[in-house]
Amino acid sequence: MSSNQASAVILTALEGVRLNTEEQQCFERLPPAGFTLFRRNISPYFSATRDLCDELQTLRGTINLPLLIAIDQEGGRVARLKAPFPDFGPAMGLADGRTDASALIEIENIGFSMAATLKQLGINVDFAPVLDVLSREENVAIGDRCFGRNPETVAVRSEAFMRGLHSGGVLGCLKHFPGQGDAGVDTHETGAMIIADRELLDSRELYPFQKLIPDAPMVMISHAVFEALDPHRPASLSSKIMLDLLRGEMGFRGLIVSDDMNMKAIDQSREPWSEAIVASIAAGADLVLVCRELDRYRWAVEAISKEATKSPAFAKRLADAVDRVVNTRNQV
Repeated sequence: MSSNQASAVILTALEGVRLNTEEQQCFERLPPAGFTLFRRNISPYFSATRDLCDELQTLRGTINLPLLIAIDQEGGRVARLKAPFPDFGPAMGLADGRTDASALIEIENIGFSMAATLKQLGINVDFAPVLDVLSREENVAIGDRCFGRNPETVAVRSEAFMRGLHSGGVLGCLKHFPGQGDAGVDTHETGAMIIADRELLDSRELYPFQKLIPDAPMVMISHAVFEALDPHRPASLSSKIMLDLLRGEMGFRGLIVSDDMNMKAIDQSREPWSEAIVASIAAGADLVLVCRELDRYRWAVEAISKEATKSPAFAKRLADAVDRVVNTRNQV
């Protein structure tokens, strides 16, 4: 199994505002599917960010298609690009939380404005909109990042925002499937358990996703555990959630993306972490996010390659994931 096939299903990241020599050599040898940009990668000069994106696009390897250059640009507190980049505030407050026709036009225009500016910088994926339904007010990790407190409001407002992103030339990503608005903790820091029953999940958490899935190029999977769906593993490691529910029941045909595998909801020790990378792909993820530490990128490539060499079933799943990533890169 080629290491390049293994690296082709990883979205990685840099440590600074420019590629350093070690990063460049690594990514030239093992080209990733693309990169996620964080605040640490953003120069005060937007022109320098554009130059960085242009430089990253030279690391395509044998798959001569644009790399995915992604960012978390939701607006409000989750916005890697700051003023004078257009920021209309958090999703909850856009158009004063309304759902009437003029409000939806305003939200769509906001999405378009953000996307058009991202596109100018060379960024082609925005990890937004957030489709979580804020059912637990103390859930500050989500809070005003989502579009509302009930599923119907979230669905129509986030749909308008995603439509604007796509019109502006940037791919949107629905997150955090199956919906972590009811989480009591932040999965960046620890594991979370959602205890809602299946009937409630269907009517609340899953409702916005089901509405937007037909037009969504990608869906990001939560690291929370959903007791009613799979009590034994996080959604990001669960075939019941990614393959049976999202692909099977809900009919999603786009790219399934893990949340950042460097979050503390996942054991960060080398061996269990490497096993989690493999488990996520085996369970249905097409693209795994490794957003810090070049060594972890190498660990992930090595673990995926080794598993594909010894398991024909995993090699087949990996080939399917690579195909989906290539298809998505064809769209940007």
